[in-house]
This record gives sequence, structure tokens and C-alpha cells, in this order.
Amino acid sequence: MGRDRGGVRPRALGRRSRTSVGGGAPLGGPPGDPRDLDDALAEALRGPLVLLVFAQALFLALGTLSYIEPHHPRLQNAWLAVTVAIVTVAMQRIVSRLLAWYASRPGAAGRRLDARTAPLIHRAASVVILLAGAIIVLDTLGIQISPLLAGLGIGGLAVALALQPLLVNLFASSYMLSDASVRVGDQIEVAGGPAGRVDDIGWWATRLRNADNNIVIVPNSLLAGSVVTNYTAGAAAMDASVTLSVTYDADLARVADVLATEARLVRDEEPDATPGVEPVVRFTRFADTYIEVVVRVRAQNFGDAAAVRHVLMQRLHARLTAERLFMRVPGAKPPEILPNG
Repeated sequence: MGRDRGGVRPRALGRRSRTSVGGGAPLGGPPGDPRDLDDALAEALRGPLVLLVFAQALFLALGTLSYIEPHHPRLQNAWLAVTVAIVTVAMQRIVSRLLAWYASRPGAAGRRLDARTAPLIHRAASVVILLAGAIIVLDTLGIQISPLLAGLGIGGLAVALALQPLLVNLFASSYMLSDASVRVGDQIEVAGGPAGRVDDIGWWATRLRNADNNIVIVPNSLLAGSVVTNYTAGAAAMDASVTLSVTYDADLARVADVLATEARLVRDEEPDATPGVEPVVRFTRFADTYIEVVVRVRAQNFGDAAAVRHVLMQRLHARLTAERLFMRVPGAKPPEILPNG
């Protein structure tokens, strides 16, 4: 009994050491680890290999039957067709696992193939592999594929013409996903159109969630053909800018000093502002009745920019009013001076 327990215990310990380390944690490495790829490929091939062995055994058994011998050529073609079908499914599963493993690697984010673009490439690769396998199977069974391909070509042309708007949006979504110009979670603004956070990129349209928490549906063809500002594609920090105007008789040096002082206070006191970044005060142009000036304070991200801009506008207005540095409303006429009496 002692030897039995002694013989079993190392085997159990060996199994445990392959699956866990230090208290039961799985041994698998981080996403994208080569060991994960080995496990994924083994899992992908398990089903097709079982089917292949079963099919080979079945056809070998059928080949030994005497009354099947007259139909041996047909049996041979059927065996080859089934083998090709199983191999095709195995290849599709292997490609699927490879794409999933590559997209899950830690360094894959932001590349041409990552967790967001992998589903599109996976679907396209699966269609190509399965279609090629189906053509080979039909050819193996003696079915003429040339008329079928010609019919599919004519039918496909008719369908393409009928579904042209849908196909345009479909290819636009494919372009955006592969180019990674717009991704789920990005904060974007379409020139002359809506702005919001990308909730989903579908086959036909992209769904944006605007500031009012409403969903705006934008056709992919419109999004792909428009000028789009992506506020989250680069660095997360962005400027909260306020454009205002002062009268021509104002002391511009004093105006710049007052605005810079208030902007620094906003930077230092607001938690949503980026510390250590010097605010910017710039006079931009001479208008008919006013001088335009822009004040910029760096916020930590797009969502914080609105809060920083809100506080900045309040402080600038209060300080300019207190300093009697009057602002001019663009487009407003100067006050009319009425004669006495």
C-alpha cells in the first residue's frame, strides 16, 4: 500500500505542477503567450482529427464489403471529398485561433490587427477558406463548377447593383477597421456633422453617443468620406480653449497679463487640468469692432476639457469685469451716443 501511494503521489503532483503554481494559479502565461497558442491549436485540431480518423475507418470498412466493390470509384471520390472538407474545416479553425492569439498579444493594440480588427479579418479569411474548400469538394465529386461560377458571377453582379448602398457602407466599415482611423471608444467630431463617443462600428453604420447621451447613427460611407477630428487618437491631454474679444481701447499688455494669471489659477486649482503645463494667451486677429484673443489651458482628456473650459470662462469674465476691461460681443454694434436734450 505504501508503494502504491508513493507511486500515485508523484504523478498527481506532476499533474498539479503542470496546471498550477503556488496555490492553484493556472500556469498559462499572459495573453499571446506561445503556450496559449499551442493549447489553442490543439483544441482547434481535436474535433477535425477525430472526424478524420472516424471517416478513414468508415471508408476502409466500407471498402472491404463485396457488394460495395462495383461502386468503388464513387466511394473513392466520396472519401476524398470528405477528407478535403475535414481538412478545410481544420484550416479554418487554425487560422481563427492564430488570428485570435495574435490579436490578444500585449503589443497588438493599435496595430493593423488587434482585438478590434481581428473579427473582420477572421470573417473574411473564414469565407475565403470555406469557399475554396467547397469548390474543391464539388470538383472532386464531379460537379462542373465552371457554369456555377459563371452563374454566381452574373448573380453576384445583379446583387451588387441592387445592394450598392449597403456594399458601400460595408467596405467603408472594413476600411475604417483595417486602417484603425476610428475605433470603438474614440471621441470624434464629423466636420459639419455630429460629435460623440464611438459606441459601435457596424457593417452599415457607426453609432455615436453624443453629449446628451443620445445615440447618433452615422452611415459608414459618410464617415469614411468626411473630415473627422479624432480627439483620442493621439495623446489623451487636450486644450480647453476660450475665445473672447476686447475693445480697441483696451491695454493689450494688461489684458494678456490678466488672462494669463487667471489661466494659471485654473490650471493650479482645477483637478481636471494638467499640472505643469503653461497656459497660452494669444491675440489672433483684428476685427471691425474688437480684437480677438484665445486662452488655452491643458486638460487631462477630452471629457475634462469641458469642465476646465466652464471654470475658465467664469473666471475670465469675472476678472475682466472687475478690471473694467470690457469685452466686445462679435457682431454687436457699439452703443449709440444720443445727443443731450
